[in-house]
Amino acid sequence: MASVKRNLAYSTLLTMSTYLVPLIVFPYISRVLGVGGIGIVDTVDNMIDYCILFSMMGLTSVGVREIAKNKDNPEALSQTFTDLFALNLCSTLLIAVVFGLIVALSPTLQDYGLLIPIGILKLVANLFWIEWFYNGLEEFRYITLRSIILRTIFVLAVFLLVHRETDVTVYYALFAGITVGNAVCNWYHKRTYLHWDLRRAHIKRYFKPFFMLGIFAMLSAVYFKLSLPVLSFITDNKEAGNYATATRVYQVVIALISTLTAVMIPRMSVLIKENQFDKVRQYTDVAFKLLFLFSFPIICFVELFAPDIIRLFAGAGFEGAILPMRIIMLQLIVIGAEKIIVLQLLVPLRKDNTIVKAGLAGVVVWTLLTMLLVPRFSSIGTAMVWVAAETTVLTIATIETSRSLDIRFPFRQLFLSVGFALPYLLIGWLVLMITHQPVIRILLCIPLFTAYASVLEAKVYQTGIIKTISNIIFKTSDHA
Repeated sequence: MASVKRNLAYSTLLTMSTYLVPLIVFPYISRVLGVGGIGIVDTVDNMIDYCILFSMMGLTSVGVREIAKNKDNPEALSQTFTDLFALNLCSTLLIAVVFGLIVALSPTLQDYGLLIPIGILKLVANLFWIEWFYNGLEEFRYITLRSIILRTIFVLAVFLLVHRETDVTVYYALFAGITVGNAVCNWYHKRTYLHWDLRRAHIKRYFKPFFMLGIFAMLSAVYFKLSLPVLSFITDNKEAGNYATATRVYQVVIALISTLTAVMIPRMSVLIKENQFDKVRQYTDVAFKLLFLFSFPIICFVELFAPDIIRLFAGAGFEGAILPMRIIMLQLIVIGAEKIIVLQLLVPLRKDNTIVKAGLAGVVVWTLLTMLLVPRFSSIGTAMVWVAAETTVLTIATIETSRSLDIRFPFRQLFLSVGFALPYLLIGWLVLMITHQPVIRILLCIPLFTAYASVLEAKVYQTGIIKTISNIIFKTSDHA
């Protein structure tokens, strides 16, 4: 368990650092670019991210799984990397050409100007990011240090170069630059691990899982990536800007939850390969404890202080984002549990068909409810639809996990965690009564919530994650 906890601690530090980027950048950017500028950037970036999903297909999951299985065999590792990268190269080139043709034939997309070429650069750079390779090797220390350095450069560049409402292109170029920077670092660093040759590539053996898990990734992305363009088309850029703003905090928070699966997938792949199912159940229990430990204080905080968060982060004109933010944040437990069950359990078990069926069911629910709710409720309806679609996926995935591994959703632990979360609401209510100043409220609440969460971790959940993070930060010990 020691190395898993240490990897989880590094990944948690990495994700905690992502909180600083929106905390520092978004309040400034939202005021400089305005709600329309935010809507335009997010609309273009969502289209590009969807292209990236098509190009990556199931590589994020398949890559981590296969690299983890072969990391102790240098020759097999090099061949696995070569096969997977060649497959990704073909898919990326195909998607880049198709998207380029769509842009050439669409006057609407051409109106976005330089944002589209910048997005295509991000698409191509993503091919060389190869984060799946380092996740499979469990190189979380390297990933953490590299990412923190690049994000720091991004923050400084935004304040130095983005000053006017017309600087939308500059901002998006800097944002895409994060992907380019990660790609350059990762591609250069890989030479210490393997020797590869595209002439020896055999893409057929990974094509089926690459394609099947890719279908699930694309179906899952419909709820988030396509929701924004659909909302913009049905309503306007202002509603799209409200919805994009409402998802900002969620995107940072879910990255923390994704830390669990990023760390656990390579370890689970090895354990399932070795039929060590007792340890699989043990790690799954720890993952759910960490999910509840991190999620409930965040959910309570956002539900109580959503108006203050929007006011501080986005400023005037974004009040329409408050209720969508509250609705979206409620699904944190749902998506966190879905990631644990699907990525941590079903992917290593190679239950690719079940995963696709769950994704298809989610899309059916999303499509039907989008037609019913979005025209009437706009961004609020879009948030409601997303929650319903993800709940559908979680339900189907949980049924399959119960059949295959006899691992059930921990409802008892969930209900206990709800009870343990009640003091968060009491603390927040008292802070709301004490002061009406948004900054003071948040500054008071964060340390109080953190202190109570630390007590819960030490006395109830007992995962050891806080001690491990402290050891890494202060270097008091080399052993987690």
